[in-house]
Amino acid sequence: MVTGMNNTALLLLGHGSSKHPDSSRSCRMHAEVLRDRGEFSEVHCAFLKEEPWVAEALAKIHSEHVVIVPDFLAEGYFTRQVIPGLLKLDSLPDTVRYCEPVGTHPMMQDLIAQTAEDLAGDWRPDETSLLLVGHGSTKNSRSKQTLLDHAQALREKGGLMEIADAWLEEEPFVRQWQETVTRDQVIVVPFLLSDGQHGGWDIPEMLGLDPAQPVHGVTHQLGGRDLRIAPALGTSVNFVKAIELVAAPPAPASH
Repeated sequence: MVTGMNNTALLLLGHGSSKHPDSSRSCRMHAEVLRDRGEFSEVHCAFLKEEPWVAEALAKIHSEHVVIVPDFLAEGYFTRQVIPGLLKLDSLPDTVRYCEPVGTHPMMQDLIAQTAEDLAGDWRPDETSLLLVGHGSTKNSRSKQTLLDHAQALREKGGLMEIADAWLEEEPFVRQWQETVTRDQVIVVPFLLSDGQHGGWDIPEMLGLDPAQPVHGVTHQLGGRDLRIAPALGTSVNFVKAIELVAAPPAPASH
């Protein structure tokens, strides 16, 4: 429960897509869930690649205070450069607070671990590899570092699953997954917001699957290994809790 949010609007910012309508579905779902909870005076979402547009979003808000949360899974080019530029953040009053991307919050580690555990079912953790698939970027190294930090934190917690990473736009690429994991049972968790173009088409194809066939809810046999693929992390309703934590007012400074 978010407290101290009277007369405060929440603005969720997503990437969106002009080519794949499912790309914005998760962000819109997050906004709808938070709107129904009634913890903010207003809840809006806006996008870089589809309407409503990021650059026009603040003009539609009537509340005195605004909390802007990038509904992105990594800190990088879009959250550090593109969005601040479109919103003219440097010229906005103190009543507008721009938060870190949701994906940087430590709660992502809990969501990843729970997703992997649920998908593993009867598979023994010491015989299973967890393959985290991220987007990556050639424009900002922080884009990749966010997921690497989460993966390392999960390893340090002492789980039995092997944890490996693969990327859409950087090495090791998703198509190299068989060289990245060492165990015969593999759980794939896309560190993505939605099952749009990347989650619905690109990742299955790069893994060696026919994207026209069911992706989730089945065990795939590929190259002598068994694969189970989770939906994109952002499709979980539990993801909304991380947004609430990011949007919460900062704790008062201790004296």
